[in-house]
Amino acid sequence: MTLSRLSVAVIIALVTSASIAPSSSFAQNGSRRARRHAIMANRPYMPGTYAVGNRAPANPADVQAVTQAYRLLEQADHDYQGHRVKAMEHLRKAGRVLGVALKGDGKAKEQQGTSDSQLKQAQTMLQKMTANGVNGSRHVRAMQHVQRAQSEIQTALSIK
Repeated sequence: MTLSRLSVAVIIALVTSASIAPSSSFAQNGSRRARRHAIMANRPYMPGTYAVGNRAPANPADVQAVTQAYRLLEQADHDYQGHRVKAMEHLRKAGRVLGVALKGDGKAKEQQGTSDSQLKQAQTMLQKMTANGVNGSRHVRAMQHVQRAQSEIQTALSIK
């Protein structure tokens, strides 16, 4: 018995549509959420190398550099005429591009020397991120924010 190509295509289409059809719970309450959950429940598990959708995962070194620099700036003193806060905002945006949520503004009041060394440490981490040679659109977009943050840190360090 031979099946024509059209018959095979019809059979495959029927099997595929049956496997992704929403469950009967959708027919009962009809909400979008129920439909979405029903469709997601019927999809096969497919492990992959992508984190969200078709986006490649962020470079862990980039994530670590931005996170650590942000934490150092968060701990530093507030005595930089707003440039420390602007640098933190740029790092927050870079973190968003990389898929990391950075929040908080430390309430610490440290001595100026300690605070300056923390800003210098953050600047060094961000310079390493600049020099790591990673490519990709996410890295490039994050680097735009990182470079702005470096500029703000440099300005903050020039204030005495």
